[in-house]
Amino acid sequence: MKIRSVFNIASAILSCALVASAQSPDPVGTIYHGPVPDNLHGSDYRYPWPVKLFNFYNQRQNLSMAFMDVPARKKCDKEKVAVLLHGGNFCGVTWSATARKLSAAGYRVILPDDIGFCKSSKPQGYSYNVNQQALNINSLLTALGIEQVTVVGHSMGGMIAARYGLMYPETVNQLFLVDPLGLEDWVAKGVPFLPIDASYESQVTQNFTTLKEYEAASYFHGAVWKSEYDTWVQMLANIYAGDHGSDYAYVMALVTDTLLSQPVLYQLPHLQTRTYLMVGENDITALGKAWSSADVAAELGHYSTLGPAAAALIPNCTFHMFPGLGHAPFLQDPKAFYELFFSWLD
Repeated sequence: MKIRSVFNIASAILSCALVASAQSPDPVGTIYHGPVPDNLHGSDYRYPWPVKLFNFYNQRQNLSMAFMDVPARKKCDKEKVAVLLHGGNFCGVTWSATARKLSAAGYRVILPDDIGFCKSSKPQGYSYNVNQQALNINSLLTALGIEQVTVVGHSMGGMIAARYGLMYPETVNQLFLVDPLGLEDWVAKGVPFLPIDASYESQVTQNFTTLKEYEAASYFHGAVWKSEYDTWVQMLANIYAGDHGSDYAYVMALVTDTLLSQPVLYQLPHLQTRTYLMVGENDITALGKAWSSADVAAELGHYSTLGPAAAALIPNCTFHMFPGLGHAPFLQDPKAFYELFFSWLD
């Protein structure tokens, strides 16, 4: 009874915050520091730090971006800030171990859930343009008073991070791209158009088993599945099975359609930021592979060649390929990942 009472109070406070935002649209946005329910916008996964909300008005609707703000545990002469951007089948919380290490090294760490994902709003009538997601992240950082940042992005988050570097180069100290999507033009290579309705139908049936099968085959190709990966699969499966599951499935369909049309490959020569690109040698992740012909699918997602080719296009780039690792090296071999990451940092 006591737990339900606390939940109701938190829900009421959150509702008041969102209603206030709806009554007075604010394009700049405001930060809500109050309590929020554990089950927020369909995600009941427990986050290790307090969840805060960035409430803002965008595309003619009021939105709420969930994020964690992890303070630096080590004092530095000048504040250092890192923002960690998650992949499409992950959430900001997946970067928790990295956030702890950065905090211990003197970084304040911002862990957002992109609009449409995890504990953030899941608008159905929304353009999930990669540039829009980068703009949303910049709006959050502006609302927090952060002017300079190290940007780290994985998978879809790597695409957003690259766009962020292109749009706001003067604000980026360093740019880390971890197995980013968009290093190839999937459509140009033959991936056929998939109607959003058909994409939605394939998403709405997702569950723990199907998600695990996909991630095991694509993200950890050729590797033994570790039990600690299950928590990240369950995190997503719970969203699909929850009250916002249908909304989330439609968001994923919209996001997939958008990403297919916006590979970052062609913009890489214009990146002026200090960029670090790291990929797993065994990464075979590619959008559209599931509904392409066998011949087309065989040509997609070869990061062992995509990685070096992309690095050659970026003017100020340092590149590394992790031997034997797949799409998520920071999960598959944390020791190897952190040794490299912190040797490059600053």
